Amino acid sequence: MSKNPVQLKRDNKRKKKFLKHLAMSSHVTQSAKAANIPLSTLYLWRDRDAKFLDDWLNALAAGYELLEMELLHRARNGVEKPVFRNGEKVATVKEYDNGLAFRLLMAHKDMVARTRAARAENTDRATQLRQTLDQKINQMRERLQNREGLSQNIKYGSNSA
Repeated sequence: MSKNPVQLKRDNKRKKKFLKHLAMSSHVTQSAKAANIPLSTLYLWRDRDAKFLDDWLNALAAGYELLEMELLHRARNGVEKPVFRNGEKVATVKEYDNGLAFRLLMAHKDMVARTRAARAENTDRATQLRQTLDQKINQMRERLQNREGLSQNIKYGSNSA
């Protein structure tokens, strides 16, 4: 049984709200509540609608990127923490989470290595391509010089007799 246009429009609005919240939170249950959609309905839509599944995965990826950027910011810039004395805030200190920084570093270690290897491979390919082009240009230059030499001999005649 197909839904009427009003229901479809309402469902599409709810889907957009869910996906937007998911991209910000990376949390399916919170996003479902924010969009007022039962989890069972979400999973049904996800299983039956390939585009919604794709949008869901893209929203999750965007949410994880935001989370990663926030964690990276905290690891690099620290977090201001209040200092209390006798129940009163007297100062703030910046704390750095070295464990977090190390985990982020390890998570990206393989990606950095792959990127460096790809750059090296591209540099090698570019060098090989440049050498091949240089060889072809030199061969073309030699052929042209040979033709010009022949045409000069034909034009002016050769005094070999």
